[in-house]
Amino acid sequence: MMKHTFLYIVAGMMSIGSATAQQPVYKQANAPIESRISDLVGRMTLEEKVGQICCPLGWEMYTKTGKNSVTVSEVFKQQMSKAPIGSYWAVLRADPWTQKTLENGLNPELAAKALNALQKYAVEETRLGIPILFAEECPHGHMAIGATVYPTSISQASTFNKDLIFRMGEAIGLEARLQGANVGYGPVLDISREPRWSRVEETFGEDPYLTGILGTAFVEGMQGTDYKDGRHVYSTLKHLAAYGVPRGGHNGNMADIGLRALLDEYLPGFQRAVEVGKAATVMTSYNTIDGVPCTSNTFLIDSLLRKKWGFEGFVYSDLASIDGIAGGHVAKDLQDAAIQAIEAGTDMDLGARAYATLTQAVKDGKIKEAYLDRAVSNILRLKFRMGLFENPYVSPEQAKKIVNSEAHRNIAREVAREGTVLLKNDGLLPLKKDIQRIAVVGPNADVMYNYLGDYTAPQERSKVITLLDAIKARLPKAKVEYAKGCAIRDTTQSDIAAAVAVHQYRCRHGI
Repeated sequence: MMKHTFLYIVAGMMSIGSATAQQPVYKQANAPIESRISDLVGRMTLEEKVGQICCPLGWEMYTKTGKNSVTVSEVFKQQMSKAPIGSYWAVLRADPWTQKTLENGLNPELAAKALNALQKYAVEETRLGIPILFAEECPHGHMAIGATVYPTSISQASTFNKDLIFRMGEAIGLEARLQGANVGYGPVLDISREPRWSRVEETFGEDPYLTGILGTAFVEGMQGTDYKDGRHVYSTLKHLAAYGVPRGGHNGNMADIGLRALLDEYLPGFQRAVEVGKAATVMTSYNTIDGVPCTSNTFLIDSLLRKKWGFEGFVYSDLASIDGIAGGHVAKDLQDAAIQAIEAGTDMDLGARAYATLTQAVKDGKIKEAYLDRAVSNILRLKFRMGLFENPYVSPEQAKKIVNSEAHRNIAREVAREGTVLLKNDGLLPLKKDIQRIAVVGPNADVMYNYLGDYTAPQERSKVITLLDAIKARLPKAKVEYAKGCAIRDTTQSDIAAAVAVHQYRCRHGI
């Protein structure tokens, strides 16, 4: 009897071993990651490799089919049929640009269902079954409907509290991951010393040391120490490099700085976030430095980022920044721009127009396929590290339960309180409770999105308290007169006379 039992055990072990041997190495969870990468890359066609280094815009990839149901779109199926895509950007983004609203967008539960559906299609309906990396905007909260909104980075910086920023990053990463995201764009580590630049609010300000400390804490919170735990995402540092000092203050203009300033002031934050925080992905910037586009800058991407700082992840372009290499007359055409970028070390094309030309470039002998292999390997490495080949899905129930929880809203309140800075008080504050009449004037007084910052999804009006709302609530017996006066950018929408009239009445009556 014991002999027969032993034979059964041996036969069973042989059966398991045989099944494992028949399974491709890249699908074997216990195989070394580098072996899995090598095996998978060796199985891929040229077209499949190009698909893996493309990151198209994502918000058209799902179709909402009911109040609580969602499926993949025909656009998604068409893209995946040509060559399975490596990453999608902003599937869950909602704002005027994407035309996703509270009505046609996705709540957290539906968001998780949508990304599960897309992932299922990639895993089950494509030849090699490679899962997708879903990248989402996360600079001050996941830019998705129903997610917690935190103060913008310039306010985060005013807390001077790295432990708080760590907890915030942890909460942001959790909410994004629970909805199916794998990569969170943020933090923005640009040193902002050009006040005319339109993106100052996205940065931690002008100090390299503070930016490095808080930025690293943000990264460590978002990424955690176990990529497979289902609670964290890879962080994307933005933007390499010197993006915050564009000539004339115009976004994307060249940066007029020397090498010493670049190394001593504009890069230390990135270096710390890579060396200490182990940031997994980095995004290039639109600008040029000394005439060289950052997206095709071998010195920045290869010599510094990879070889000197030891970066082990992959590099995203900014949206269409590879296209901009050709647009800036540095490349003769889009294909030449793509070749320059991938040879320099930009692994993933956000926008996906430029790298689509690389299939023909390899066939024509304009670029070695080894450059594509390098980029694909860098991307696959992060997919394997997160365990996506074994566990690509998330729980919609958990997303519904945890996203925008009271605990996360409390962290947002804490950041807001610690980041508030009173520049000047002429005795007006705090407002006296017996005030009978008060004037509220200005374009920000009652426009809720001006309180929330850029990269914020649509919000229910009842959940946002403007300055006008707050004053009316705090002074219920006072007569509150409000005049917008003008808009922030639209000069045709001005009513300065009304604002002046409200102010002059207050002055005449000494109130």
